[in-house]
Amino acid sequence: MRSYFEYVRHDGEDFFTVVILPDKSVHYPVVVMRNPYVGHLTEADENEIVRQYEDSLRQWTDSGYAVVYQHCRGQGKSTGAFVPYIQEREDSSALFDWIRKQDFYGGEMYLVGGSYTASLFYTAVPFASDIKGAVLEVQDCERYRLWYRNGQMRKGHANWHFSLYKAKCNLDKSFNIRSFSALPLAGLSEKVLGDRAEDFEQMLEAERPDHKFWSTRFGGGEAHNAVKSAGIPILFTSGYNDFYIGGMFAMWNELDDDTRKQCAFLVSPYDHGDNFSSENGLSFEKGRRSEQFGGYQIAWIENIRKKTSLPFEKGVITYYRTFENRWDSDFYATPTKDMLFILGNDTLSLTYDPKDPPFFDGEGSLKNGSYDRGDVITLYTEPFEKDTFVKGKMKMQLAVSSDCADTSFYVRISIKTPDGDYCLRHDITSLCYQLGDYTENSQVLLNFTFDEYAFAVKKGGRLRIDIAPTDDNAYVCHTNTKGQYSRQTKAVTAVNTVFLHRSTLTLPVESDYL
Repeated sequence: MRSYFEYVRHDGEDFFTVVILPDKSVHYPVVVMRNPYVGHLTEADENEIVRQYEDSLRQWTDSGYAVVYQHCRGQGKSTGAFVPYIQEREDSSALFDWIRKQDFYGGEMYLVGGSYTASLFYTAVPFASDIKGAVLEVQDCERYRLWYRNGQMRKGHANWHFSLYKAKCNLDKSFNIRSFSALPLAGLSEKVLGDRAEDFEQMLEAERPDHKFWSTRFGGGEAHNAVKSAGIPILFTSGYNDFYIGGMFAMWNELDDDTRKQCAFLVSPYDHGDNFSSENGLSFEKGRRSEQFGGYQIAWIENIRKKTSLPFEKGVITYYRTFENRWDSDFYATPTKDMLFILGNDTLSLTYDPKDPPFFDGEGSLKNGSYDRGDVITLYTEPFEKDTFVKGKMKMQLAVSSDCADTSFYVRISIKTPDGDYCLRHDITSLCYQLGDYTENSQVLLNFTFDEYAFAVKKGGRLRIDIAPTDDNAYVCHTNTKGQYSRQTKAVTAVNTVFLHRSTLTLPVESDYL
């Protein structure tokens, strides 16, 4: 093995770049990785960093691949100012061009990354002819889906953005997850970062996916439909408990037929890191991708180059059948049979104070008992009469009213297990986002569509339904006022009503179970 580092000069900045070469030949296929999560290495010795990467990336060099690993602009040992997503297109392109000029380059590049380190490669489309394949995990290419769900801003993504924003620029940052409850939210970046994050401030105005912002560079326009017609084999992965899962399914479904035939999609029962909480979650037999498929990343690239066999199929989704505890592969077509539940007979009210919003743990968490709050309704379905397998998008229709001109409603579905109620899915929307306008105290129907899931319910099993106004863990809370949410200066209390006899849950059920 031969390894070294260079500072690659581009756009007036120096990009710390590590090269790790096998000792088998002169020219190599190159695996390319770029990473902003290297702040802990800012003061580290360059040679020690190289040694660490030699150890952590040895599986690639042992298989005959050169690895080029670069710290993103303004992160780790690289100079400059890091603004998430911005300039990744030029920075990636500059690295590709540099690799092409190196003596070790054998004419093939393969892109490997997960989460942000996958997203930065989406900005590099269309892929050049020497980029032969990729492994792009747990994050999709559409920026709206990262920031919003049905007009409700994701606090976790915002918190991540502020944490990395110009990390090496000595800004006087003073924020936490609660900062995103500030009123008004507009101008927040200047208050808590000491710098106006223009991309964030413009994003606040773009609650809907058709807003012109999402076609700009700040909004990720350069990565829009990035892989739809990529024309190269890409392995995608996600997990049912990853809040980006819906975007990953959407991106897969948006692929053109020729691209999809070359690609594959692995879906585990776990979270963004393919893990679960040992204290508040459940483990599933061979649920991790590595447990079932071993070194699937290398296997994917080897299949492209050498036509070696794969432990999963191309052109389809390979997914975990949760609570059946096995993997399966198919087109994940929505079952043609539906199972309908009416939620009840009662009319129930929720008093929602935005200054004291409910808080929920995410998908994959266990809950025992009720939330004992006046703004959360907890219901259970009747016991299932036979073993049932649900696959696809569950849907719920809620009949509701509110004494405010706008407000939000949040619903979550859990399955009752011996260990507690295991959260499967949630969804959120607001009256005006979905209806366009709302008249106080009028009864309306709101539609909720949950991201894809595949799970079994045994005979006698039950599903839990929680209905609330919002989730302070995941979303910026609605102020119960009409208009652009980021400009609201006050919040008011809402009395929201749910009419259970007109509210339904619909499950897509495999016909073999009916």
